[in-house]
Amino acid sequence: MIFLPNRYSGSLLPAAIMEKSSPDKSKTRIKREAEALQKLGEKLIKLPRYQLERMGLPTDLLNALIDAQSIKSHIAARRQRQFIGTLMREIDPAPIREALLAPFDGVSNESEFDKTVKRWMDRLMAQEPAAIEAFLNACPEMDRQQIRQMTRNAKKEKATGKATRARKKLEHLVTQRMDRLPDHTPG
Repeated sequence: MIFLPNRYSGSLLPAAIMEKSSPDKSKTRIKREAEALQKLGEKLIKLPRYQLERMGLPTDLLNALIDAQSIKSHIAARRQRQFIGTLMREIDPAPIREALLAPFDGVSNESEFDKTVKRWMDRLMAQEPAAIEAFLNACPEMDRQQIRQMTRNAKKEKATGKATRARKKLEHLVTQRMDRLPDHTPG
């Protein structure tokens, strides 16, 4: 990477940034734009993988976003976010911003997905036979006993006010299988 001296402070900025920016842009403005792109990248990291894949992002950026979702270390995640910000500088962010604001696959926003998951969770937590049957019909590879045990444990945790580990485990299972489940709740 080639570095050029900044006309104000004498510090070095990457040549690629200086070439893309007009001579009227200050170092502060360039940094603000880079930070905004990094924040946009952070919003993308929070999206589910299937939504990222459908956005038509460049392969390098898509892979970096998917990798960032699995990084647990705080420092490594920060470096990955910075890398994503660097990749974001190479593309036009306007279509990405529009895609984040636009409805996705007929769903007005992500909360609609969350509402559907919540409806399924409520039905399963109530241990309604129709809900368990519909879930098992949509996911035949699942074990009936395992589903009942997971719902029973989640219901017991809720009643005792303890940690929500079992509920989170059940919610994760429902979320993973959401593409196979009917759009409406059974019954």
